[in-house]
Amino acid sequence: MSKPDEAVHNLPIEDSPCGRAGRRQRPSSSGTRIILGLVLGALIHGPAVLGEVQPTVLPSQISLRSYLNLVIGYNQSLQARLLEFEVSRRRYEGERSIYEPDFVGSYERQLNRRQNSKEQSASQRTNLFSEVNNVYNAGLEALIPTGARVRLGYSLRDLKNNIPISTIFGSFPDPRNEYQTFAGLSLTQPLLKGGWQGATTANMRLAALGSEVAFQDYRKQLMTVISTAEAAYWNLHLAQEQMHFFDESVKLAETLVKDGKVRVQAGAGSELEVLQTQAGLALRQSKLGEARQKYFEALAQVRNLAGMPAMGESPAMVELSDPPALTDQAGAFQDLGMKALELNPDYLSQVKKAAQEDIRIAYAKNQKLPQLDLKASYGLNGLGSSPGDSFDALTSGDFESWSVGAELRVPLGGGGRARNELQAAKLRKQQALLGIKEIETQVLNAVETALRKVASTRDAVRTYQTVVQFNQDLLKTQLARLEVGKVEARKVLEVEADLFEAKNAVVEALVQHERALLELAYVDGTLLGQRNLDLSRLEVQQKTKLMIRHAARSEEHFRLIMNDLRERYERPASPKP
Repeated sequence: MSKPDEAVHNLPIEDSPCGRAGRRQRPSSSGTRIILGLVLGALIHGPAVLGEVQPTVLPSQISLRSYLNLVIGYNQSLQARLLEFEVSRRRYEGERSIYEPDFVGSYERQLNRRQNSKEQSASQRTNLFSEVNNVYNAGLEALIPTGARVRLGYSLRDLKNNIPISTIFGSFPDPRNEYQTFAGLSLTQPLLKGGWQGATTANMRLAALGSEVAFQDYRKQLMTVISTAEAAYWNLHLAQEQMHFFDESVKLAETLVKDGKVRVQAGAGSELEVLQTQAGLALRQSKLGEARQKYFEALAQVRNLAGMPAMGESPAMVELSDPPALTDQAGAFQDLGMKALELNPDYLSQVKKAAQEDIRIAYAKNQKLPQLDLKASYGLNGLGSSPGDSFDALTSGDFESWSVGAELRVPLGGGGRARNELQAAKLRKQQALLGIKEIETQVLNAVETALRKVASTRDAVRTYQTVVQFNQDLLKTQLARLEVGKVEARKVLEVEADLFEAKNAVVEALVQHERALLELAYVDGTLLGQRNLDLSRLEVQQKTKLMIRHAARSEEHFRLIMNDLRERYERPASPKP
């Protein structure tokens, strides 16, 4: 079982946490991929309206929200989870159809020839019996909530045989057919094993809880994709800022080299000082090349999450328009802990699985009982020389037929299979309860850890900002002293290196702060709600059904739904009490 904070916890800043969530999967078919992409886009925000083509390059400047639009609309792991949710919902709908009645119809032609025994010959007045019959049956069969099987049926038997009829003149063959009818109702009601609503609806309730589990898996996957995408965005921001810092450092070193050469020509400087400055420049140029490589690696990970393949050419630089920001108050542990147990998908999924085990235990207990079935039937008979005469005799109600009884079936070995199934169900319930406790512990510990990270990174940012201000003032002082020849350029480069480290520490702490906030929102389950993406199960179900139903019908229908959901996504999230 994966820990709830694994998506954003303990990841190095230089590495984007795209992982499995960001890897592109080969679609099973282009049609399924297109429909699922449209459905998912409509469910979340609707960036991929009909007529629009998935972009292959990132814009030159992109905000965090715009980037998430691309990721959510085109990430295929989300499409797979959405499909799994729809499969589980269909399975539940299928289980709800167990009470749907069946029409049963049959036809049978019977041909029989035999020699009669003495007794048969005396009663039938012939030594050789032959018959040709046509048998027609029709009826409705259904399961009712009590677990009983009910059948309402009608049968017509077209009988023709060689039994003679007796008259005052003797016995003669009868060429006429006889028509025998029966209409009635039969019921088999389990009284113990397999009886009553608890046993009848067990699979239905399991399927309903399975659908809830699939919905929580969908929420978790969406949260994972959102958190990994945002983490990748901040990783790219860090690489971008580091590249800018090295670029500024290289420019300063180039200026110092030029100034040093001028002073040497004027007889006011030394060749050694120029060589030292050139060495500092070469080191900074090397670091700038490494920073650019890390930037393009981070950019590639950002493109992966947005489903943008490489085009065989160098990607253009992308400027991220949203800088990380500090948050003064993240919330109290008690409030966030309670909220996490209400919203965390791992915890909610495990609770549903424990509820499934309760149903399995109840069903296993029922299956351990003896099989005692109540059987009853009631019907009317009719006989005539034509189907109409036979039916008239049936409807007269003079020829009733009924029966009632019970059947008991008890395993002689004590029901070893049912007994062991019950014990296994109880053990699975214990496992589920342990799983709930384990996830509860993990979630609460993760909430506390994330809160501490938020606070510590916030303090670190403010401390490093003070260090940056100090080093900036010191660098200005050293540059001023360099102009009057009171300090060597090497000293200036040393101060500038300290300033670079301080600036880099500020950005790293800001990124760590954003990642700590992501981790906190992930483990307490509020990540989707903060971004207006936490659709209810019913909303996802209704919109998925609607989009699939109209997938090939109306472009305008797509646009209306997508625009509506885009507006919902773009609204600021309402504050939670």
